Amino acid sequence: MSAPVQTQLFTTFAGEQEGIHSVLLPDLFSSGGCSNVWIDKWGRARKIEGYDNQNSTAVTTDTGGSATMLRALTPYRSTGAGVTTRQLLAVFDDTVDEWELSYSTNVGGTWTFIADMGSASVGKIPDFAQFGDDLYITNGVIAPRRWNGTTLVTAGRTQSPTPSATANSSAGNLVGSYRYKIVAITTTGTRNAGSAASAVLQRQDNQANVVWGASTDTAVAGYELYRTSGSGAVYYLLDYIDGRTSVSYVDNTADIAILENRILEEHGDPPPVGVYFCESHKQRMWWLRTDTDPTRLYWSDSGLPEDVLADNKHDFEDATPVADVGTGMTGDFEGKLVVWMEKAVWTVSGTGQVIGDVVDWTFVKANAAVGTVSHRTVARIPAGSRYYDASGELQRTPTVTLAYLTPFKDIRLFDGDNDTVISHPKKDLLATMNYTTRQKAWCLEDPTRSEVAWFFPAAGSGEPDTCVVWNYQWGVWYERDWPFSCGAALETSSQALMLLAGERRTGTGGFIYQLWTGNTFDGSTINAIWMTKTLYGRDPTTGIPLISQLKRWRWADIIADITTPTTITVGWVGAHAADNAALVGSRTLTPGSATLTDASGLPITDASGVTVTCVDTIALPQMIPLKHDAAGGDYFHDEGIRIRISDDSTNGPWALEALNVGYQVLPGMTRRM
Repeated sequence: MSAPVQTQLFTTFAGEQEGIHSVLLPDLFSSGGCSNVWIDKWGRARKIEGYDNQNSTAVTTDTGGSATMLRALTPYRSTGAGVTTRQLLAVFDDTVDEWELSYSTNVGGTWTFIADMGSASVGKIPDFAQFGDDLYITNGVIAPRRWNGTTLVTAGRTQSPTPSATANSSAGNLVGSYRYKIVAITTTGTRNAGSAASAVLQRQDNQANVVWGASTDTAVAGYELYRTSGSGAVYYLLDYIDGRTSVSYVDNTADIAILENRILEEHGDPPPVGVYFCESHKQRMWWLRTDTDPTRLYWSDSGLPEDVLADNKHDFEDATPVADVGTGMTGDFEGKLVVWMEKAVWTVSGTGQVIGDVVDWTFVKANAAVGTVSHRTVARIPAGSRYYDASGELQRTPTVTLAYLTPFKDIRLFDGDNDTVISHPKKDLLATMNYTTRQKAWCLEDPTRSEVAWFFPAAGSGEPDTCVVWNYQWGVWYERDWPFSCGAALETSSQALMLLAGERRTGTGGFIYQLWTGNTFDGSTINAIWMTKTLYGRDPTTGIPLISQLKRWRWADIIADITTPTTITVGWVGAHAADNAALVGSRTLTPGSATLTDASGLPITDASGVTVTCVDTIALPQMIPLKHDAAGGDYFHDEGIRIRISDDSTNGPWALEALNVGYQVLPGMTRRM
């Protein structure tokens, strides 16, 4: 009596990790072995669309016409005067001596040169932060710049005249170390930017003489004079001096008399030169890291992103024996600012209110085991996102979290205090990351497809050439042939979201690509591969996978949605085959097409005269025999089987709707030794 034929039907391609045993998880999608595919919202495995260049000619440098690559892309949007202005800014780097900032008003089609930051900036990764209608730019070398859609200037306002304080021998009420600042007041009551601080003056029961130069602004009506207490760093209003030409003051006011006065909120000092990172948070601009102070954070005055008092700073240091370095910031996360270090994660909470000469910021080191390699590798993930933990258990995020790439070569979720590794299915691929050039890694968020793609340089590469993608709707991972150095998600006048990426090679040149468009990778074929994890079949009574029994694999039925003539290869390998193993057998399938005709048999054409054809939306030929070779022979025998469906073409995308496999469990046949 022959063994009965059993079937196992899969109707949704929700993914699982191939590295976790199928006794614990549903048998289907393999996060290894799949590339250039994605899982849509219905759980169907789909071939991705292509990408194409936005600019028909590669951008070269304005000075010298050198070939470039893209170092950064960022959108700029302003709504001043009721008019919406949209621009795309890019950094074109020739990797030798030019690092140029340009902008485009047609989403990368053509470019207008703004400025060259010079050879010292070559290879530097910029950071961008928008505050109102102003975009701020840093890169760790230059003084921060401000772009308003038309003009690029060095960040920092024109300050009021700087005061100087000298000793007055008369007996008085000053005890301690004092500094002074001047704020010029216009005839309309507007406060100009505060002056630079005076040198420290030390007094012991004496008075002080304060002088300054008259402002050249003829609209100035007088000056507010601010002073610290004898033991503090907060500037309190000391007095108002009427008249633009009134430029001196004798100070004999005790500390106790000014502590309830107005606190200076227009310090006027510019952000540090050579700062690496900027981030907008709680109506302030935050500035992180210089080469001199790699863990130092500065914050601006409220509403004044370019006014950064030198004393408004904090160094993220603790008792750990290894020095750390800042790698970026994420604002407005659970009402906090997240400050990323390479080896730690910190949070900043509070309002900035001064209470008793102390600013109420609270700096807390989170319990996360490690930080991130770059500010560009952090993505905001919605609540309810799926991932599988180290035990293979499906988990959902209860709140919004941050996903980030770490120096440990994994991807983690940060919930505000703790971190969780989620990239187990791609640990081998991530392990190839080039640690030396890790700071060039970045990520691209795609909320329309519930995906985040991380790009990083693999071993030996100086620029990102490898891409791994997490689909957080289904909790699956896959690879993409997307070798890009930077990217941006932006709104256009006609689309809510467009995804762009930048060319990483000067040999190819300064091209910007639109993702998810067309059927090719800028003219090259798209090699799409979808692969199952090991399918063992299931016991019809218990539903437990039959991992010990030998089986005769008879057929596979595949239903696919195909809209253009596309040749698809269906292949299979054994239970323990590697993701890239040679196929045991395969079959090539091509849907048909037919010309539409009218009742008289004449071809139907469209408005432009092109003949209309109908491409079958097909169920791929039923009962594909699973044999040892395509020509014939015995059916494939193994405890399990992995099915690989691939397409390396310039044809349109396809979607797998369902898969059914037929097999016979061979009586008495257990796992072979």
